[in-house]
Amino acid sequence: MFKLLLIWRYFVRKRVALIAVLAVTLLVMMALVVLSVMSGLIENTCSRNHNWTGDIVLTRPSLVGFPYYDEFIDRLYQCDIIAQATPIIKTYGLLESDWTTPLIGVRLDEFMRVTGFAECLYKTTDENKTFTVPDITDPGPDTPSLTPEQRKRGFMRDGFLRSSSSDLMDSIWQSSQLRYYLPLPITVFAINSRGLLTGSQAGENQTFWFVNYFRTDLLDVDDTILVDFDELQKLCWMDGQDGQPPRASQIRIKLKDNIDLETAQTQIAQFWREFAQQKEKQDHAELLTDLTVQTWKEYRRDYIGPMENEKTLMIIIFSMIGSVAVFVIFAIFYMIVTEKIKDLGIIKSLGASKWALAQVFLGYGALVGMVGSLLGTALGCAIVLNANKIEGWLNQEFGFRLWPPDIYAIDKIPDVVNFSEAAIIALVAVLASLAGALLPARRAAKLVVVDALRIE
Repeated sequence: MFKLLLIWRYFVRKRVALIAVLAVTLLVMMALVVLSVMSGLIENTCSRNHNWTGDIVLTRPSLVGFPYYDEFIDRLYQCDIIAQATPIIKTYGLLESDWTTPLIGVRLDEFMRVTGFAECLYKTTDENKTFTVPDITDPGPDTPSLTPEQRKRGFMRDGFLRSSSSDLMDSIWQSSQLRYYLPLPITVFAINSRGLLTGSQAGENQTFWFVNYFRTDLLDVDDTILVDFDELQKLCWMDGQDGQPPRASQIRIKLKDNIDLETAQTQIAQFWREFAQQKEKQDHAELLTDLTVQTWKEYRRDYIGPMENEKTLMIIIFSMIGSVAVFVIFAIFYMIVTEKIKDLGIIKSLGASKWALAQVFLGYGALVGMVGSLLGTALGCAIVLNANKIEGWLNQEFGFRLWPPDIYAIDKIPDVVNFSEAAIIALVAVLASLAGALLPARRAAKLVVVDALRIE
């Protein structure tokens, strides 16, 4: 009983211990706020990448691509794990302004079933979920007349100004000049199945017309122009103009619900190896040998990995800062032991064991850690849950924004607390407090009664 009484008395009466509590509180609060925001950003980034990519990607590291993709997709549907698969063409185009841009050709209906691309479109009516250029309801005198073939050549691009209001975007959309019939001449340098330039020496040129905006919030994707798969395949000489089988750059796959990603990856990779062996005597079978089967996490690792590394770095930094809290607790407790050495000698002379005296200071350290952890967790949760309100107030009062949306591609700061991480942070803070109290507790336990009572 006397141990609990001493622990509480020291905690209440020793004001210097409040410095230790404050150190633990600030450490827990900062760690919780930073790691919660980082975890939210990583989760959002992963969700966006998954939404854009699908579950599994078969890809070849070359603009040449690979043949027999449709035949393999037909065989994929024989698996009971595949919900949808679609081929993709990836290349680069040269615009009139001498600006090079990534081009992606997709079968839009299939692509929207494999990915979450439909959610990224600015206009989501059936009329706008196609590459077919629609009629203008009120054409002007300068509105060109498009042939049926030209109407198939629609394109989609990122048209969202991240700092713009929805009213501004609506006004841009309503502009007849920008809405439809905005021509975009694109030049592509075609490559045949042997990896050599083919077609016109000046490049293959085709004009496309705007049909819709999209926004994925992935900076490398939002610089891309999307067009119809068949149109881009013809432009790139990948549809068999050179007398060889048609080619694609990728196959993207959506799995059925409740299918394990790694298991499906292994199964599809084995399925592809068997397919490639069956085709080894056919034309350009060598293009099938270096194709890789990746999960969406592996395919987008270059964009997800750096954020995960930043979180790991922040954990290391906070671990180093935590050592300061350990030292503060050690210094304060060592000072208390030195100050109360005669009192501790009296207690020991009355029959208290070494372990009992050690428990007093270990319990004192644990109490400091628990109180600091509770206060820090409460403050950290309050800041995280109100992060957007706090940023809004800073912006209103001082014109300052922590995360400008036009730079960080986020609409709001992640404001969800990961309570498992919060519990781990609090536990680590309590253990750090115990570590800081360990040496002072050891000194108190080793006191010699006679020497302690001699101190004036």
